[in-house]
Amino acid sequence: MAECAFHPGVETNVRCTECERPICPKDMVPTPVGYKCRECARPVKSATQFVKPRQWGIGAGVGLVAGLGGGILIGWVFFVGFWLVYLGFGMLVGEAVRRGTGGHRTPGVAALAAACALLGAVVGGFGIFGLALSAGAAAAYVLSNRW
Repeated sequence: MAECAFHPGVETNVRCTECERPICPKDMVPTPVGYKCRECARPVKSATQFVKPRQWGIGAGVGLVAGLGGGILIGWVFFVGFWLVYLGFGMLVGEAVRRGTGGHRTPGVAALAAACALLGAVVGGFGIFGLALSAGAAAAYVLSNRW
């Protein structure tokens, strides 16, 4: 009979389904595929939660272009003061940043989208209400899975 890999002297016939190390009942973690050791059963950090530095840079660049370009376009060419325009502007900036970062929906990406929308709203002269609505819409768009 094999000894537990984590508790020498404890005999066991059970092995981890992933790494094949012998494990005793103290180390067994039930999973849908059988018992695993505590190391193999540890949750893996999701790839969607880690944004690479290159993705941050692309997202910031795309967000700044969308924010500044949209803010200038709305503020100087079209009318300013209608809340639906601010909401749409924030959503478009949020989508641009989300796509620029590779589709990530983390709070950091939402903050980046809000900052880009805020900067565009300042340049476009949206006013306090427009600033808040645009930045909030950008952050909510990134964090929402349904919009």
